[in-house]
Amino acid sequence: MRKLIVLMVLSLFTCGVTKATVAGDICGYVYDTNNKGLPGVKISSKDDYKVYSEKTSASGSYYLSLSVGSYTLTYEKEGYQTQSSDVSLLKDEKKYLEMVVMVANPIPTN
Repeated sequence: MRKLIVLMVLSLFTCGVTKATVAGDICGYVYDTNNKGLPGVKISSKDDYKVYSEKTSASGSYYLSLSVGSYTLTYEKEGYQTQSSDVSLLKDEKKYLEMVVMVANPIPTN
C-alpha cells in the first residue's frame, strides 16, 4: 500500500512538472530564393530531454510545439545550405518566425 501511495504521488508530480514546462508553438514558412514554398525541409531542435523535429508541408509551412526554454532551430534540406535561428519560448507562448530563405548549394565545377 505504501508503494502505491508513493507511486501515485510521483505520478502526480511528474504530470504537474510536464504540464508546467509545455510552452507553446512555433510556426513559419521556408522559401527558396525564388520565393516559392520549400517542401520537405527538416526543422529540428533539442533540449535536455527530447529532440523536436518536423518537416515543412508542400507549401513550405511548418508547426512545431516546444517546451519552455531557448532553442536553436536548424533548417536542413539536401541540396540547400543549412540555416539556423535562435528562439525562446515562455509558457503558452505562440511565435511566428520570419520567413526563412534556403539558398541552394552551388554546383561544384571541375
